[in-house]
Amino acid sequence: MDCAPTDPLWKEVLGDTEPWRRGRLFLVLVGCLSILAQGLVVVSGIIAGFIEFAVVQAIVALVFWLQFYFIWIGVHWVRWFNGGLSALYGFALIIWGFRDGNGLSIAVGLFSFVIGCYMAFAPSVYFFAKRQREKVRWSESLLTALGFLVLFGVLAAGFLGLLGYRARMEREAREFADHAFRRIFTEHDTQFLLEHASDRLQQAAGDRARLTGFLQQEFMQAGDVHEIAPPSGSLRFWYSFPLRLSSEGVMRSHGFGERSGIQMQMIIGDASGEWQIHAIHWHADYSLVPPPR
Repeated sequence: MDCAPTDPLWKEVLGDTEPWRRGRLFLVLVGCLSILAQGLVVVSGIIAGFIEFAVVQAIVALVFWLQFYFIWIGVHWVRWFNGGLSALYGFALIIWGFRDGNGLSIAVGLFSFVIGCYMAFAPSVYFFAKRQREKVRWSESLLTALGFLVLFGVLAAGFLGLLGYRARMEREAREFADHAFRRIFTEHDTQFLLEHASDRLQQAAGDRARLTGFLQQEFMQAGDVHEIAPPSGSLRFWYSFPLRLSSEGVMRSHGFGERSGIQMQMIIGDASGEWQIHAIHWHADYSLVPPPR
């Protein structure tokens, strides 16, 4: 009695296309979408002036591609972990989206949930992983992992260096702001203001006479400002072509004039290694109480 050949079970479920090919196509599409999204986030962070955020996102992207590599070569537990984490994150986004009435959050959550479930449980991804494990060379995998670790170390070192650079620049910015507040509000030094006024400030003022008029008005209304507090504030950095980080920040301080307390604010920026003033404001604050003498 002849036995008719039976088709494999996967063909009954998935059709004529070999399942590992669908799994490979799925991972390729996930990789393409991921690199586009990560590139958009990093580039937008650099353009918007959030350099630290961009570096952190680059580190996160590197970790993602390391675990994506292990998924590609068929390490099942990494695939299950990644898929479960993505599905859990998507489920949380869906709940938060319904709670807040945020349609975008719901859409992203659904996408992440479906991708995560397919990554972890789809037979096609499993068959692709099984096929990849049969031809993987662990020596090459180890070298690849070491390469990722080296890149991770470089990015981490760059991030720490950036934090050190930010701390130094903010310290210099506060020192300049402290000096500028005293020269402008205590000494009423017109020449100092004119020398450090940026093109933006000069365009906003219209002409140099209006800048000197600012000092005259401040002197008539507030007088000599004394007991100026150490300035506070932070800087924002962004990339400037070809290889330079530009910075700008708001510095605030307060002091005491002849009739009231004085709140002072200055926007400064680093231009070619020299601090410039982009804007300067002040107003009376009667709630400030001078320290006892």
